[in-house]
Amino acid sequence: MNISKQYLIVSISIVMMLVDTTLLKAQHHPIDSSHFHKQQHLSEVVVTGQYGENSLTKSIYKVKLIDAKRIQAQGAVNLKDVLSNELNIRINQDPVLGSSISLQGVSGQSIKILLDGVPVIGREGGSIDLSQINMNNVERIEIVEGPMSVNFGTDALGGVLNIITKKPKQNELKANLNTYYESVGTYNADLSLSLANKKWNSQVNFGRNFFKGFNQDENSRVMLWKPREQYFADINFGKITKDGSIKFQNNIFNEKITNRGEVFINIPLQKADASDAYYLTRRITSSLFYDKKVSSNRHINMVVSYSNYKRMLQTYYKNMLNLDETLNPDPDLQDTNYFNQYMSRATYSYNNKNSNLNYQLGYDVNYETAEGNKIKGTYRGMGDYSLFGSTELKVGKKFTARPGLRVTYNTLYAAPINPSLNLKYDITERVFLRMSYARGFRTPSLKELYLNFVDPSHNIQGNTDLQAETSNNLQGFVTYQYKTDKKLFRFEPSLFYNKIDNMIDLARTDSINLKMKYVNVNQFESIGFNINTEYKTSQFSVALGYAYTGTKNILLNTPTSNEFFFNHQGRINSSYTFKNDLSFSLFCKFNGFYQAYQYDNINNKVKVTYYDAFSICDATASKSFYKKHISLTAGVKNIFNVVNVNASYMSGYHSTQSNSAMTGVGRTFFVAIRYQINKSN
Repeated sequence: MNISKQYLIVSISIVMMLVDTTLLKAQHHPIDSSHFHKQQHLSEVVVTGQYGENSLTKSIYKVKLIDAKRIQAQGAVNLKDVLSNELNIRINQDPVLGSSISLQGVSGQSIKILLDGVPVIGREGGSIDLSQINMNNVERIEIVEGPMSVNFGTDALGGVLNIITKKPKQNELKANLNTYYESVGTYNADLSLSLANKKWNSQVNFGRNFFKGFNQDENSRVMLWKPREQYFADINFGKITKDGSIKFQNNIFNEKITNRGEVFINIPLQKADASDAYYLTRRITSSLFYDKKVSSNRHINMVVSYSNYKRMLQTYYKNMLNLDETLNPDPDLQDTNYFNQYMSRATYSYNNKNSNLNYQLGYDVNYETAEGNKIKGTYRGMGDYSLFGSTELKVGKKFTARPGLRVTYNTLYAAPINPSLNLKYDITERVFLRMSYARGFRTPSLKELYLNFVDPSHNIQGNTDLQAETSNNLQGFVTYQYKTDKKLFRFEPSLFYNKIDNMIDLARTDSINLKMKYVNVNQFESIGFNINTEYKTSQFSVALGYAYTGTKNILLNTPTSNEFFFNHQGRINSSYTFKNDLSFSLFCKFNGFYQAYQYDNINNKVKVTYYDAFSICDATASKSFYKKHISLTAGVKNIFNVVNVNASYMSGYHSTQSNSAMTGVGRTFFVAIRYQINKSN
């Protein structure tokens, strides 16, 4: 099926569902004038997994919040920059596949990343590349740890990251110009325009990010961190109705990664050639959000979305004398793959603050396709269709229980019924106890099932006999919060336990040609506790955190691998703002010595691998000028100059070093300038 036909089908589907929903009078949270005046409270409001907007203390889920002010103060360009400072998260870096995460020890293939509630597609090596998700138009990030399979289905087995973008304010014209420079060779610029009146709003956002690449040897043509060039654009149109809103959102992303090869010189022939590879990525997502407030206590929220992801490999011979490029004729070094996702999700919520019984019902429809020469049969598809619901029961004024259930029909797998149970007890007005149990489920991806990746350096095969992954998660949180108009103190200790059965991993199946195959070789467990403390006033804030996490992965039923390895993490974030709007911030995180069992594909055995301890620390300063029309942020990143960390752990599929793992680009200096104009009636 070609792209034009796919767009035609999804366009017809969107129109049909819009008409049908109009007849049923169904819609999203209303966007009226009161919505736009909640900005001062936005940092305490969460929406992920809620029946409606809710505060951090009232939410039955434990949600981590990262707001736009923190993102700007940190000088973060992409999602990888932001999450590098978060507890319970480890960043893994591959030269070509980019940055991936693990959350509570659970790998990125089981972490669902959402953009305004819509899943982000394009997993390479099982994970979304965090450096492809730009932060220029992000209002806040909400992180829910542990399985969210009841709410969001497969791939939410380890947790959910919901990235929420900025929305136009009613009766306002706004323009933003952002520029960013970093001494390692990063040059970014973007522009956004938004316009809204009482009924209509529109927003356009586009930009370019460029990174020239990095290697400690400045004379080397081959880069450890590959050069990247990214272009992105967001185009949104919305209408505010009497009881709700309609919004059409388009997100477009293009990236070019350049992998330069060594120069081969032939003096007698007076030739100097190199083999260069280009990895080209295109991601397009079109979404329709249609929401309505049916009554004062009833809401219907709906989204219909289509996403297309294209990944292309092009390899060229490059003449270093005249810089001409010639396409390499080897078909194994040229490749194009397409992935498509059609999804629709709707919820009907009854939420009455004065009622002891509230509930939510919904459906979730997902259909994915994969097409390309590296897919067995060149074209494959898989459907996942679910009904889910939960009930929130209040017993007295202090105790709340929310049981939930998800029933799924998968076209390739017999999906289990997934239950969850969340409990919240308000011990006092300032002390809250949360506990939860959730069962998770992840179907193998189309790549894990049907991949046929064979070239001079790879032989990776999918496996149609794979079993789906299932998980069980237990968590407990205690929150003490003291809050006044002038200050906030919050203390939060927590415990968690994860167990994943039938975890999918790559294993060597041929001792001669190093053939690799996806198999169910792994049972995984993680256990740990966290302590977070936060203190805020109008001028000063400090956040301290400590995490102690143990992981155990049993490979190939090897008895010697039945052992937990524990590691430490700690962080301190602090900022102080003077009365002249000058602020200084410090972001530091310590990542402790890390161990795990890893499959040795060369020697066909399980071995203990490690990743040495390291610390990343950034210091920034911010100042606004001309009635806050201009803001300047500057600082130093990676103060301790971390580049490679001692390791017997491969940091990615394309890593070239076995005794170290790529971690940072060394100490850098950056400056970000933002110019903003807003005019409101």
